[in-house]
Amino acid sequence: MYFAVGWPKLLQVVHRDSRLVHISANCDRMLFVVLTQSTIGIWFCKPAVEIVSYRRSSCSIGDLGTNEMAQWKPDSSKIAVTTSKGYIIFYQIEFDKNNAKQTIFRKREDRPLEQRDDLDCHYVDCVPALTITMLSYLQVPGSVTGLVCLREELLVSTGRGILQRIRWSDGLVNSDLTIELASVPFSADLHHSRSSQLSNPDICIKALKYSPLLGGFTAVLSNGRAAFITARSLKFEPNEVVGVWSQEVTGATTTAVNHKYALMAFGCTSGEGVVCHLDELTGALVLSHRLVISSKDYPDAGQVCGAVSQMKWTPDGTALAMSWERGGFSVWSVFGSLLLLSIGIDTGQSISDSNSGHPKLKIKSMEWGSEGYYLWMVCERLHCTPPDGATNSSERSGSNSSVGDPSSSSPPQSQQVPGVDLIQLQFIKSSLAVNRCMTNHIHLLLQGEDRLYLNPEESSVQVFGSSPSLPQQAPSISPTAFVGNKQWHVMHIPHTYLMHNWPIRYAAMSMSGHNVAVAGKTGLAHYSLSSRKWKLFGNETQERDMVVTSGGLTWWRDFICVACYNLLDQRDEIRFYPRDCKLDNTFAHVTRIPSQVLLMNTYVDLLIVLCADCHIVLYSVQQKRIQHTPTIALNKIQEFALNKIQEFAIENFVPHPANVVAVMLTSLRTDAGSAKVASESKEAESILINVAGRLLLFQTDRSASAGKAANDREKWLTFNPPVIVASSVESMWLNAHSSHLKPHLTEALWLGCGAAGMKVWLPLQPKDEGIKSKGFLSKRIMLPFTIDIYPLAMLFEAGIILGANSEAVSYPSHGDTPDDCWPYLQLERTSQVYLHHILRQLLRRNLGVHALEVARSCTDLPYFPHVLELLIHEVLEEEATSKEPIPDALLPRVVAFVEEFPEYLQTIAHCARKSDVAVWQYFFTVVGNPVDLFQECLMSKRLYTAASYLIILQNLEKSCLARQHASLLLDAALEQFAWDLARDLIRFLSAIDPADDEESSTAMRRVRQNSTSKYPVHYPSPPVTPEDSDPYMYPPVVRGRSISKDDPGKDSSKAKEKSKTFARGDSFAGSKSRHTSGGLDSPDKMNVDAILNRHACRLLSSYRLFDLACFAANLEDYQLVSWLRKERLRSAKIDDFVSALKKLHEDFHWPLPILSLGALRHISSVASLESHSSLMDQGSQRSKLEGLEASSASSSVDKLTSNSANVSDTDAVGVRPEDGSLPPAEYSDAGSLLEEVDSIDSSSWSDAVYLSELDQLSVDLVNRGPAESDLRLRYLFQILVEAGCLEWSALVTLILRDSVLFLRVLTMASQTDAPPEAILRLNNGLAAFEAWTNTDCPGYRPFQIGLQPHIAILKDIKPKSCTSTQRVNLPKCSNNFALDESFSKFGRSGENEVGSQLKCERNMADTADVNHSGQEKSDQGCVVS
Repeated sequence: MYFAVGWPKLLQVVHRDSRLVHISANCDRMLFVVLTQSTIGIWFCKPAVEIVSYRRSSCSIGDLGTNEMAQWKPDSSKIAVTTSKGYIIFYQIEFDKNNAKQTIFRKREDRPLEQRDDLDCHYVDCVPALTITMLSYLQVPGSVTGLVCLREELLVSTGRGILQRIRWSDGLVNSDLTIELASVPFSADLHHSRSSQLSNPDICIKALKYSPLLGGFTAVLSNGRAAFITARSLKFEPNEVVGVWSQEVTGATTTAVNHKYALMAFGCTSGEGVVCHLDELTGALVLSHRLVISSKDYPDAGQVCGAVSQMKWTPDGTALAMSWERGGFSVWSVFGSLLLLSIGIDTGQSISDSNSGHPKLKIKSMEWGSEGYYLWMVCERLHCTPPDGATNSSERSGSNSSVGDPSSSSPPQSQQVPGVDLIQLQFIKSSLAVNRCMTNHIHLLLQGEDRLYLNPEESSVQVFGSSPSLPQQAPSISPTAFVGNKQWHVMHIPHTYLMHNWPIRYAAMSMSGHNVAVAGKTGLAHYSLSSRKWKLFGNETQERDMVVTSGGLTWWRDFICVACYNLLDQRDEIRFYPRDCKLDNTFAHVTRIPSQVLLMNTYVDLLIVLCADCHIVLYSVQQKRIQHTPTIALNKIQEFALNKIQEFAIENFVPHPANVVAVMLTSLRTDAGSAKVASESKEAESILINVAGRLLLFQTDRSASAGKAANDREKWLTFNPPVIVASSVESMWLNAHSSHLKPHLTEALWLGCGAAGMKVWLPLQPKDEGIKSKGFLSKRIMLPFTIDIYPLAMLFEAGIILGANSEAVSYPSHGDTPDDCWPYLQLERTSQVYLHHILRQLLRRNLGVHALEVARSCTDLPYFPHVLELLIHEVLEEEATSKEPIPDALLPRVVAFVEEFPEYLQTIAHCARKSDVAVWQYFFTVVGNPVDLFQECLMSKRLYTAASYLIILQNLEKSCLARQHASLLLDAALEQFAWDLARDLIRFLSAIDPADDEESSTAMRRVRQNSTSKYPVHYPSPPVTPEDSDPYMYPPVVRGRSISKDDPGKDSSKAKEKSKTFARGDSFAGSKSRHTSGGLDSPDKMNVDAILNRHACRLLSSYRLFDLACFAANLEDYQLVSWLRKERLRSAKIDDFVSALKKLHEDFHWPLPILSLGALRHISSVASLESHSSLMDQGSQRSKLEGLEASSASSSVDKLTSNSANVSDTDAVGVRPEDGSLPPAEYSDAGSLLEEVDSIDSSSWSDAVYLSELDQLSVDLVNRGPAESDLRLRYLFQILVEAGCLEWSALVTLILRDSVLFLRVLTMASQTDAPPEAILRLNNGLAAFEAWTNTDCPGYRPFQIGLQPHIAILKDIKPKSCTSTQRVNLPKCSNNFALDESFSKFGRSGENEVGSQLKCERNMADTADVNHSGQEKSDQGCVVS
């Protein structure tokens, strides 16, 4: 509930000639008395300044002794100070009559001074001017050991075992009410056990605290025992006083009483705190919980810190501060959850001073400030003494400085002396600590003295649409809306409001999360997160005449519901202020309440109120809209009604109304109705009341209301006697709406129980067939679980708990400064998943069916696999590390439960990898053989999960077996295009050392000894050794990129330039070479190469050229050209030319060509021309075809240039401009070839030229493929030509329909080293292509007809008999393409975008003499950036 923030403030005391010894606050905690050994100082809370200081004379100190303790009178008009010599000195506190304004600073006061008989700081708007006067003193027999205030009397415990009562009025002892401790009977309880008096008369009371709600005192005796002293009447007559021992407390040192929760805390010499409560039935002190620093938080804290010295509850009773004698302090929640521990953060890395070996901070006295926002501490530590003249000598003003403030200058050089300082530590608290309204349950809202902290996402939360006739809907919160962001949205309260109403006392956020309301000392203000504007009272008088009481404030739709006290009319009221109107009483709906409102809450259209007379009142809230008329103000267009429904008393179930912590209406029930009816019902079924930590459930009596009419039932509800749901409840959360998708989580009751963790009252939803059965009883079950954070808010449907924590931030200090003791504390938001705790508790109780229902409703959560991992991991760690045998192990049930979900294999693998290897034996005994799990992952294609199992198998098996499994996984990864995984597996296989086999085997024998595993010791592994008939396993692969020396057409300089051109990091022609030792490949690398080559063969054999390119581009150092050169007669051969062409069209998303109208008219004439040409003799045919080749190539370039007006002469072959705005042009030569053979009349051509060009342009656009595919195909063509793959090279030219590239294929085929079988297969493939174009794809016919002369030349080529002089002198074209991450970023589907910008440049470089024409042709090149 409470979290420290910032740097503590070091307050400078005026008179530092004596040590600080004590600090005490008055009732409203606005004034503090600070005692030194010789002075009494009165401090104001805000600003923290010293108002007045009284210095005792040396004679007074010598006669009466030094100051020790102080106690305020309830009206703050007097102070009683005890001395070391057993005297009590009384001082009078009054306003300074000599000060005309009676304040130190500016003040606005409407009421005259004579109307105030005492010092009432509620009416003081700034620091008052006070005087302190000594009245009298009284000597007490023996030393004063304890001092408490009883209204108009002062109770003093002495060292002689006497309790004396001294009147505040005259300072005299009321001897008639003096109690001797030796005469008080003590017993174990108040009703049954026998009482006895103290055997030793010298025993006295060391510490004493009074609680009016408990009706007695908590006392710590000098013998170390703790007791509760009470009486039958409030007068505490000596003969009526009895005592009750605390059986759980030994070695008690101090005590503190919590009035709100009726708890008694005792500090012990062991450093622990023991908290007890009084049992109502037996009257005995029962242990509630212990305050123990766990070894996880700080080891051996009791020995380091010593005995407990101080204990102080916060003003609201929700937190306890505890300090130790040797130093350090801690803050705990009301039921024992540790919120802050100073010894872990005092000095950063070390908790101890290097000289003394103890913590540097030692608290002698402490007190909580107003509303618990500050903790004032008198601390003894080593500090830097301020330089001379730095101390302010004025008695009416003080100064404060921030310890460790980075903005301040470096501390002055001074000598360190031990001393005592007055330090002020700031705190932030949850709004649920004081205002437990329903709307704060789903929002993480923290409040400080002048600011609010909330999640930054809450300003953007969307809400369901609501209407005035329907109940307010809860916000629709994304499951991960508040997860991951640890920052805060800090809203500062306007200074205009805080100037008169400091501090903030209550805060409430609307259900939608868009509006926040706050209330200070008087009045209220609200803020809109959408408009980012505050609304304050325009009339300051109305603001100052209204005080928000302990009932707080809440939201109902767009109205602020306020429980307040009207100072002007002296009455209690409930007011509703509309959000959209001005903040003014004119627009407020006011309802008078007979007594003070202690608690208030809303549910749908009902308002529940708990009054000080212990009565609960139910109201119905209605809002009616009326038609707007000109006579009605714009802000007053709504009619509001608050009608009283019912009132009933609960004094028989509540010891005191102040002990009621929270009250709310709910639809929860324990006995009747089906789950469907309960979830759809919006009526209030029960009342939940938290009475001092015990949660009571008042359910409506349906039998009594069954006979009533519907309208009667709305007016009156009958409740059964209460049922205790849980105990030690600090906070409770209920969802405002229920969801049919997640009924278990949205209809559950969530309880925060301090040190006991959390509890959930979970509904067990019936099956569908069970709903139809009559008389079904809806059951609930209470499930406890522990968490690592302090819960502040619940995300019901997301399965997440939100909390906060104070994190220390260390800054570098210069030398030995106060920074070494105090780091900067910042508020950090925390969160935790709780779903696995619920599933575990259900499985432990054999409620697996309900656990499945809960889990299946949460499978949409993004972190659901993590929930399953946490479930298995926690059970595994608990059972595997247990020193004793577990009779009923939970892990088998948990594993069987997780097996119901598809994340099972992934969960097992991740859990095993995050666990210690020592627990694997027990774990895999339950889950099964990891080899079987690995193979199951391979069968289900969960490759990354299989990779996790591979790491496990590496630790369990020999290296050779791990290599076999990795090889299997690598094959599967290559087939599924998991390139990242494939690269990791290649590195994994290359890193395996065969020498590890023996070491791994020895380690596994050591792990498996005494094992009773269900699977055999030697896991069966599938054979991965290749068959002997496979010619591609373990080939002698050369890992360097080089050009074949057998190629006579390439010199060394050109080869180097070409290697540099193809070199790139991520492409399939990468130049990165692996580091090998001695120039030879190891067997592991040869095995990897064999796997890669085998996969490449499989791809190319199935005509998957695109997949082969992606494969080579995404794997490091794979030499595609070298491999293709070796495989050009094996896997690179094409048996079905047409099928391979179709596969290229499909993979590269290249459309099949269609014919234009002009091409259809001239196909017949072209065919007849081919028939006539075939009758020519061989010599003339060869000469004519050579001329046709040159003319067709020239015509193709000329036509492409004429059709591309935006392309320059140097880019005439479809070049992409520099800006990449135009796609590559089409490379069809069908039009040019038809122009050579078609004879068209000039007049008809001039008439149809426009239509013909338009028809040809439209066909070119349709036949054109994607630009990326064009570049890829051209680059692949260069690779295939370099590797000597005739068939694939020709196939690429066909899909591109580029005759210039086909000429390069002819040139390559005419070389002496061209394989004859490749030329034969190419001729057969072109023949099949011609037959296919004639029957199935006529769009290729123009291009095929144009290639007939080239094909005829190819048929005449005889590689074995050809010489260099007999080869046809065709144009030489050299294409150099460098493609950056083109295939590596392009998926198998071809739908991914290419990340790099592509440019294509074609340059005519080489010249060729074709028929002595002297024409120049250019090579084609493509450069990609």
